[in-house]
Amino acid sequence: MQCWALRGRFDCYKEWGKPDQASEMRKNRPIFAAALFLLMFTVLLSTVSCSQPVNIESGATVSQEYPLEINGVTIQSKPQKVTVLSGNLADVVLAIGYETSLSQASTDCTQPDLQVLPKISAEDTASIISNGSDLVLAETMDEAAQAVLKEAGIDVLLLDHASDREDFERLYSQVGSALNGGSTGYNAGIRAAQKIFSSLDDLARIAPNGNTVVTACYLFDLNNSLAVTGDELGSVLLSYMGLTNVFQGSTGGTFLEDDLRLGNPTMIFCTEEVRNTLLSDPRYSGLAAVISGRVYAVDPHYMTWQGKTVNTGTLEMMALAYPELTSAGTPEPTATPEPTATPVPTATPEPTASPTPPPLPAPAQYEDLQPGTESEEVYEMQERLTMLGFLTVEYDGHYGEMTRDAVRAFQEMNGLEATGDATAETLAWIFSDYAKDVNGIAKVELPDESDITPDEEGELPEDGEDPEGDSGDAGDSGDSGDSGETEDGSFI
Repeated sequence: MQCWALRGRFDCYKEWGKPDQASEMRKNRPIFAAALFLLMFTVLLSTVSCSQPVNIESGATVSQEYPLEINGVTIQSKPQKVTVLSGNLADVVLAIGYETSLSQASTDCTQPDLQVLPKISAEDTASIISNGSDLVLAETMDEAAQAVLKEAGIDVLLLDHASDREDFERLYSQVGSALNGGSTGYNAGIRAAQKIFSSLDDLARIAPNGNTVVTACYLFDLNNSLAVTGDELGSVLLSYMGLTNVFQGSTGGTFLEDDLRLGNPTMIFCTEEVRNTLLSDPRYSGLAAVISGRVYAVDPHYMTWQGKTVNTGTLEMMALAYPELTSAGTPEPTATPEPTATPVPTATPEPTASPTPPPLPAPAQYEDLQPGTESEEVYEMQERLTMLGFLTVEYDGHYGEMTRDAVRAFQEMNGLEATGDATAETLAWIFSDYAKDVNGIAKVELPDESDITPDEEGELPEDGEDPEGDSGDAGDSGDSGDSGETEDGSFI
């Protein structure tokens, strides 16, 4: 039919005697065109918005990983090699559990967990470039050095110290986002920050709450009048210890010597050098802390590093401030015991047979766990790896890269093939009494093959179960050592 040739369907409808349908189609054409345009515009808008960097601010809800913007720096994708040029920021990275992102550190990053990293000076831009770093974390850097690194395609992210609890979450969310994305990393940072302050809340609850105000301060340097002032996190930490900072009204990390005398702190925390000066210089002999012998030399990192060192430092300083809270205080004098009669010698006991060692690990009772999966079995494995010291980050039953690294480390320590895969054989060793912890120590030494007697079922005994079938004191078996933390990681 020629009705399809030039005028299209409309003429066909006319020829077929259906003018109403043809007219309806013609009237709806503008509507169809508008709907198509709106659909195309929506798709274009969503594409553009997904490529725009998200600005990371603490408290914001973020769903996009990358690109993201932090302090004016746009990070396009997850960094593969990170250089950290601040001991404080390195401490924060460790607290979040992202230390595997680091490939290089400055010499002031003296944390034991970072000993394996190559150390450089903070001004050594050539080493940063040759390292292949794609991100640098620092607190300060001159503009010339930043320009050199930017020219080499390296992002430089400058982050300030946190000054209070809210700002603490800001710092952690920025570090976490930079290293692992605006959603995953952000949330990991917030969780780590809240966990640390949850521990501080626990400590605050055990601090003596008397009617007398106990004043204190931390002195870094007497010659340059450097101390923890009211605008620093260290002053907040003193308050969690139940202490009032005599420099609470000062800012900028400096103080006036007259303020020290007027404040006349009950106790002084300081560096070893400052302590020696306070105790030997007559100018300070009238201070209450000097007179009472309450001048304590403690690591200055306790006031400047804002990772897990926050909890460690606060706990140690509280022990000095309130020795009555610890079991290491001066013991009460005891009465001289009355002399006792010479004991009657007893018969030498008959030697007892050595206990039968537990059976060797039995892989048959386990099934392989696959990386990337999530299950109760994975959670139990993570719990055991944490007890043995191989997994040092939070876990939730997901078999991710950190868990795989922990499995691989366990395998290396225990003479297994180091693949990072939780095979049945690996799981049998992980849950056995013969498993060596991160220090190479096992609950039970592996005996000679001739001494091993498998049980009737050929299975491993449960933790704390006596190989003879005696349950014994099962309450002792679940302890991995008194770490000083509660189940949620808080110190008490």
